[in-house]
Amino acid sequence: MSNVITLENISKIYSTKEIETIALSNVNLEVKKGEFVSVMGPSGCGKSTMLNVMGLLDAPTDGNVLIDNLATKGMRDKALSRLRNEKIGFVFQSFHLINDLPVIDNVELPLLYRKGVWSRERRKLAKEALEKVGLSARTKHYPNQLSGGQRQRVAIARAIIGQPEIILADEPTGNLDSKMGAEIMEILHRLNKEEGATIVMVTHDERLAQQTDRIIRLFDGARVN
Repeated sequence: MSNVITLENISKIYSTKEIETIALSNVNLEVKKGEFVSVMGPSGCGKSTMLNVMGLLDAPTDGNVLIDNLATKGMRDKALSRLRNEKIGFVFQSFHLINDLPVIDNVELPLLYRKGVWSRERRKLAKEALEKVGLSARTKHYPNQLSGGQRQRVAIARAIIGQPEIILADEPTGNLDSKMGAEIMEILHRLNKEEGATIVMVTHDERLAQQTDRIIRLFDGARVN
């Protein structure tokens, strides 16, 4: 099966006048199409940095990121943004919803930046995405009218509206109780098995990681397995 994500000798160094911090050190990783991979390690080991580099939100200091075997090194910002918008959906621990917008408008946001998708099509796709996460009845609600679990469902709907091949989830259950966390994991598993999405999830929870196809462990910015 082909690689959807490939990290080749990825290093990320943050430098100030006083200090140099190595966030990632020579990380290599291949993620196959349709895999559900979890990333674990102690706080500050580089998990979120790796996810941001993988998702083209942050550029590595050294190395190359390949998405569907397309090398992104040296790619212009506009091309990176288009690739990110078309191929990758993001789910964050803190939801990142806009409280002044109703749920359906929050979900539509990624498609505002995609050419050729008109408002009627955006609305249709947003409703379909919300149906997949069980929130068809909450389209007109605002984020602050929802529970934490419901807000994370909205965030997942926003991540999948553009039908991305890849979903990157950074501690998607971190702000939720165990019941809500289990519901979010159920949605992610369904997206993986039924929709064929490739998922990379950062988590601190070993029990959740054990439910995935493979666990990648980091320590001090380096891969240890």
